[in-house]
Amino acid sequence: MSDAGEAPPSTHPDLDEPNREEHSVKPADDNTFGDHHSEAEVVDSPEQSSDDDTPQVVSSGEKQAFTAPANHASEDFPVDVEVLAEIIERRDMERLKSTFLGVEGFAKTVNVDIKAGVDSSTIERRREVFGTNELSKLEPVTFLEMVVDAFGDRVIQILTVAAIVSIFFGLFLPDPYTGEVERSTGWIKGVAILISVIVVTMIGAIQNYNKAKKFEEMEREQSVKSVSVRRDGREQTVTSTELVVGDVLILETGMEIVCDGLYLEGADLKTNESPITGEPDLIEKNMTKDVFLVSGTSVEEGTGVVLVAAVGMQSFQGKLKEQTQSDDTSGETPLQEHLTELGDDIGKVGLAGALGLMIALCLKEGILIAQDEKEANAASFLAFVIIAITLIAVAIPEGLPLAVTIALAFSMSAMMEQQCMVRVLASCETMGAATAVCSDKTGTLTTNEMTAVQALLAELEFIIAGYELQKRNASVKEYDRDKMQTIDTLSSIVDKFCFSLSVNSTARQQTNDEGRKVWVGNKTEAGILGMVSRLGRDYLELRDSISQDDRKQYPFSSMKKRMTTLVRRDGAVSAHTKGASETILAACTHYIDAAGDVKELTEEKRSSFNEVIVNMASQGNRTIGVATKDCDFSEFPDDEPDLPYVFMGVLGIQDPIRMEVPDAIRRCESAHLTVRMVTGDNINTAKAIGKKCGLYDEDAGHLAMTGPDFREMYRTNKEELIDLLPRLRVLARSSPTDKFVLVGLLQDEHGEVVGVTGDGTNDAPALKLADVGFAMNTGTDIAKGASDMVLIDDNFATVVTAIKWGRSVNDNIKKFLQYQLAINAAGVLLTIIGSLASEKSKEPIAPVQLLWLNLIMDTLAALSLATERPEERSLTRLPVYKQAPLITNKMRAFIGIHGVYQLTIVLLILFLGHRWFEFSESAESCKEVGGTEDGEYCKQGRVHSTFLFNVFIWFQIFNVVNARKVYGEINCFEGMWDRSKIMICVFALIIGLQVFAVEVGGDALATRGMTWQNWLISIAFGASEWLIGLIVRLLPIENYVPTKEEIVEARRQERQEEDARKAEEAEEAAKAKAAEASQKKEDSKEESTSHRGSRRQSRVKFGEEHETKRRGTFVSGDSSLKRSMSIRKAHH
Repeated sequence: MSDAGEAPPSTHPDLDEPNREEHSVKPADDNTFGDHHSEAEVVDSPEQSSDDDTPQVVSSGEKQAFTAPANHASEDFPVDVEVLAEIIERRDMERLKSTFLGVEGFAKTVNVDIKAGVDSSTIERRREVFGTNELSKLEPVTFLEMVVDAFGDRVIQILTVAAIVSIFFGLFLPDPYTGEVERSTGWIKGVAILISVIVVTMIGAIQNYNKAKKFEEMEREQSVKSVSVRRDGREQTVTSTELVVGDVLILETGMEIVCDGLYLEGADLKTNESPITGEPDLIEKNMTKDVFLVSGTSVEEGTGVVLVAAVGMQSFQGKLKEQTQSDDTSGETPLQEHLTELGDDIGKVGLAGALGLMIALCLKEGILIAQDEKEANAASFLAFVIIAITLIAVAIPEGLPLAVTIALAFSMSAMMEQQCMVRVLASCETMGAATAVCSDKTGTLTTNEMTAVQALLAELEFIIAGYELQKRNASVKEYDRDKMQTIDTLSSIVDKFCFSLSVNSTARQQTNDEGRKVWVGNKTEAGILGMVSRLGRDYLELRDSISQDDRKQYPFSSMKKRMTTLVRRDGAVSAHTKGASETILAACTHYIDAAGDVKELTEEKRSSFNEVIVNMASQGNRTIGVATKDCDFSEFPDDEPDLPYVFMGVLGIQDPIRMEVPDAIRRCESAHLTVRMVTGDNINTAKAIGKKCGLYDEDAGHLAMTGPDFREMYRTNKEELIDLLPRLRVLARSSPTDKFVLVGLLQDEHGEVVGVTGDGTNDAPALKLADVGFAMNTGTDIAKGASDMVLIDDNFATVVTAIKWGRSVNDNIKKFLQYQLAINAAGVLLTIIGSLASEKSKEPIAPVQLLWLNLIMDTLAALSLATERPEERSLTRLPVYKQAPLITNKMRAFIGIHGVYQLTIVLLILFLGHRWFEFSESAESCKEVGGTEDGEYCKQGRVHSTFLFNVFIWFQIFNVVNARKVYGEINCFEGMWDRSKIMICVFALIIGLQVFAVEVGGDALATRGMTWQNWLISIAFGASEWLIGLIVRLLPIENYVPTKEEIVEARRQERQEEDARKAEEAEEAAKAKAAEASQKKEDSKEESTSHRGSRRQSRVKFGEEHETKRRGTFVSGDSSLKRSMSIRKAHH
């Protein structure tokens, strides 16, 4: 949950600290974060605006008349929707009165009778003017779009071109050795490459498509609700999507508010606005203090009637969703950028090498022809082109896109099983680079269930085990949560205590749609009544034992800070009160001792009780005092009486830390990832919770700061604030804009890759800005839509899982990359050297064999290396810095040494192997395949070439195990049985396929069966790779780690490039809008009525403002969400 005290995202970024007693939001100075007028002109109020269409109030004697603005929705409903939105966002009672003459004046403006409700005949017109009560959804993507997107990879495109050229050459050009066109086999190479391309694109498209459909399904699960409204003078039931502006909506306890509204009447109506404000306390609605009800909140207590003021995309939720949907700043992830650069570089090197080889072979052939040592033959020159194409195919790591796709898709699937749904596939990889997490408290670090964890009952002080509480002294008892029925005090004291709490409360349990019991009402009361139940008493039975006529309840008052109930039982009246512990204790003159007797409350005893209260508060608890008093009232008084109460005890209530959180934060710290808590709690409570979580330690120099102090430092001493950020661990009393600005500062000034958790609508801007945004599954649709991942179990520990998988994705792709490049380096050099050294310019390994290598080794190796599960040790390493090179120093050593070793052995076999191993075959057979007779042996004949091919493949089979380690770990087999079971299967499969290729492949794969001795020799050569791998891992090579200055500078350059790109896009969009507005202006002259002209003007204005929001800037009005989106650019 978004935390207590957080202000809504649409209120000003410069709000004063929220007033917990009044639960109201008060706008303050609009320039707290400094002067941003260089970005755009800010118009803060009607008084400052020069707009001609600002609503005006005209005074005439004692009467006031509303003058409709020029940009109203329509003449029959003269409402400026933007002004109304600002009023609701600010909870601005004064402006509501001055602009619309209050709630009743607004009802007249939208032509509705409050008693009778909307006239059904106007409903369609209202929908035309104000829209439907549905939030817009992004257009669902099609599978074809996913395929096209996957095909946009440059390596895929190069491979496709190479495949097409290869097919053309194979079908229409003669074989250089036979001189004939081999149509039966010439197409195999190109088609095989195309198959590889199709596999890559289809896997990526299918995964992305399934992911998109999964999220669409989640959105559909948000069921349409039935609501009651007054229409045509009677109460009717309609669906929530059928609501229109002007409807008189009837609210009941437990209902979710699905539109923005204005309070008309009610009975103790209190709403939970934590999804918007982060404030956990209930907000009372009445005509004098707060008439505003906001979409996305819910009714927790009482009933009420409201006037619907805004629906759908014009409501608070709608406007915020529009911002988070349109402000799409997604781009390539660090790994994708590195791979794109690498693909470009490899493509250039491969192309240069291929052209160089082709030119060299042509020159060699020309010299031989000039010296009359060879006849001119066009087929030979065509063969050189084929060799060049083969070289490109070998050089380009066609398995790399497949490895990336498999790694991301596998991690996404595995993370889903571990309660983390990935919305943006690339975010799996981005989390591996994360260096900071900004988390809210309620529901993420805590359980979001208020629980009584500590108590003073009469004179018995005790704590409940499992909540990491400290005993004040040795006399404090400790009880198990489920074994409290036998606590060490008199049963009569427990009975009196539980009876008082039960009758003096309104919360209750009810069964939800899923069949689970949930608390409805005040969450603090839910925690209190939970204690009653654990003490073995039935709160509902005790409450129902008193009839409604025999009790009088005085609701909680912020002035008295208590709730009181008078009860008549057996003819006697008693008063029961609970509230702020210091207030309750101050109202008491007596107390109940351990024997159940009433004693006078001396100053010494009062001081003793105060010590208990202070201790509870210091451990992060909200303290609730409980008192009672026997009375002699014959009639219940209308106003709450002030009585000399008898103190019964005090409860310590808290939203407990999730049990997994301290360990998860420890693991984050070991992973060099800093966790910061951004909460609305007061500074002392926030510090206590931070200490319990393990993220805040004063002895370690950690810093806690309040939101107002943060904003003041940003405005007056920004450089010092930037210097303090590395020590900052707790930001208390914060607003959503504080979180937004904090994320921006960490990214731009410290080069951090930031993850953000949140669940409220107010968290959406920060979730969108973050490198990876985590939304809670119980969060609002707006928060989920702005996020990259959804934590299904709402647990911060799942963030650690995402970090581990993110690092695993990076590691797995690097494993495959070093393996693939070692093959490519050896293969390219072997092709160049072998072809140039061959008397007949024959390539050492046939193109079809290289294709076999590419399709079998690369594809299956990608599957085995890309699906290795993460190891716990990954959380002890540094993050994968974006500024660090993709190919590390250790990887370079792996590629270079293994490549050179393989090249050396294979070249020796190429030049001398036919003699060492006595490979002989008939002269005709040797010549037919392009071999050269060397005495009684055949060099590069079918047998010799098969042996060389087999050795090269066995090098790769054994080297895939070496490739599992990219950090210099000695044991390359470690974790194989636990994390690499797929590799074991793939290892066996590759061996089986290679045996098939050699023994059965025949002419199709240019092979011939080998003797068992040659098989053993080939395997022995391959096994030597494990020894070479050990030597490589033992080398004292350190990877390069970028400095903080390099990281920050690189981040700043990226941001400047991004800002320049956005500015260019904004300029183009502005020109297009200006042209459109000019055209519309011309068109408006041709309209016959002023009514239609007025509507067109409204549409143009809305379109301009919508485009402004899309660019994340603002030019008019004072939408604080737009201002918060601009803060980052301003401070940059």
